Amino acid sequence: MKYLIGFLMTWGNFCSLPCPVKRWDSRCKSLMLGFLPTIGLVIGVLWAAIYTGLVYLGFPFLVVSFILTFLPFALCGFMHMDGFMDCSDAIMSRKPLEDRQRILKDTHTGAFAVISAIFMILGCFAFISTAAGMGIDLVNLVIITTLSRSVSGLEVLLGRPLGTSQYVELEAVEKETTVATKKQGVVLLVVQVIIYTALAFWASPHYAATALVYGAVVLGTFISVTYARKQLGGMSGDIAGYGIVWGEFFGMAMLILC
Repeated sequence: MKYLIGFLMTWGNFCSLPCPVKRWDSRCKSLMLGFLPTIGLVIGVLWAAIYTGLVYLGFPFLVVSFILTFLPFALCGFMHMDGFMDCSDAIMSRKPLEDRQRILKDTHTGAFAVISAIFMILGCFAFISTAAGMGIDLVNLVIITTLSRSVSGLEVLLGRPLGTSQYVELEAVEKETTVATKKQGVVLLVVQVIIYTALAFWASPHYAATALVYGAVVLGTFISVTYARKQLGGMSGDIAGYGIVWGEFFGMAMLILC
């Protein structure tokens, strides 16, 4: 039952598709993070399916490119873009750590956040439209959304949280209950990554191209999260979103070489 609750929590928090049953148990937050690969898989499959449908129905090229750029952000309710903008605003301010942490939690949208979002969206559009013009391997679309969430989720589970992060309570919960430990969340996440990786390479018609996209997403997410964590003094949900957006950006960029 706790795994079902964890999955429903993941669905309700990290996917904009209506969740059929809304459940919440703070003791299952580790499992909520552990199911991020599956939510990424669902989003990626929808992304690939809609792309296939648009091409089959003969939609104009620019319309297809716009929708493909829009979907990864929309299917998670734009929450990861929100984290990307918050982190960009804080990091690019180049102020002392305490001020960067304050900016991170500020509800106002700064100039650095807007500028970063504009160029990120333009970059994603440029890469995805170029790739669509050459033809996209559907497996690679699924890999992009699955792995970006997997790496960020693992970073949250293993990293030291910011004092203002909602994940600070993971430490307290783990001391008070054994319902769902961080170790269980990590094992759950890693098992899914192994299974989905095996399925991806089994289904891919071009192993080398899939490996390139795989590496780009993993490295892009890991490096960006590590950088943001050092700049902001710990791990948080915003930083996880920052890493997801960058990971997907690098995955889209690699599509044009595949």
